[in-house]
Amino acid sequence: MNSTALASEQWYIRRGEVIRGPFTEAKIAHYLLHGRIKKNDELSQNQEQWLFSSEYSQLLPLMRQDAEDDAFQRQQLMARKHWEMQRERSGNKPRYQPLSTDVYNDSVEAARLDLDGGVSSVVPSLNEKKPLNRMLVGFVTFSLLAVMGVVIYLNSPEPEVGGIDCTVSAAPKVNWSNCQMAAVRLSNADLSGALMKNMNLSRADLRGSQLMGVNFSFSNLSAALLNDADVRHAILVGVNLSGTDLEGAIFDGADLSYADFGGANLAGASFNGAKLDKAIWHDGRICTEGSIGVCQ
Repeated sequence: MNSTALASEQWYIRRGEVIRGPFTEAKIAHYLLHGRIKKNDELSQNQEQWLFSSEYSQLLPLMRQDAEDDAFQRQQLMARKHWEMQRERSGNKPRYQPLSTDVYNDSVEAARLDLDGGVSSVVPSLNEKKPLNRMLVGFVTFSLLAVMGVVIYLNSPEPEVGGIDCTVSAAPKVNWSNCQMAAVRLSNADLSGALMKNMNLSRADLRGSQLMGVNFSFSNLSAALLNDADVRHAILVGVNLSGTDLEGAIFDGADLSYADFGGANLAGASFNGAKLDKAIWHDGRICTEGSIGVCQ
């Protein structure tokens, strides 16, 4: 055990590359008693000669070199509990934080924390960049997660309205995707908001039906009857409408990109604001990309 004389009242604490102090002998003893100075922390009176705190047993008469001393451990525990109870009763946080490894090894943060008025000095180190690097990594990670969330949302399939059931009767928001309903009779039916993707509706009778917001993507509606049907804001991407009777149908605001109108009857049909990108028009023309309302 080292018997270094305690000639000075000024003491410094060093953990890693961070130096804290000066502190009085009484304050050092207080920190040792409460376990806020660890055995691997170094102490010095002149910042030139450093020894582990365990070698300065004179600072705390009750402290022993033996780490297994139960009496000393109980005394430390009681002192720490007393300090925590005082803090809880006052409702205030202490002006300092315990010298835990996580806090102390962070050079910049450790330099800012003050042990009851002690002045801290930090040895220049690359560790000073850690808080900035952590903030930068956190910001980049958050940004990437946000971008990924948007991409997943934009590319995720449209949520199903309900389980696919080809046997249920016509109703709003019904899910008939992938059903085979060639020549089905659905005139004047209300199918608003239904999912009818990849269906076979060739020769179907949908005259006068309410089809607002229906998703018909890639369905077969060839030779079907949609006279006077309300198909506003529906999705008909890649739909086969060849030979279909669309007289008086309303497609305002619908997405008809890549739809096939070859040979269809468009007399009196309305396409205000409808997307017709790359659609095959009734006369065989292919609508240019960006065609809205009129095939260009």
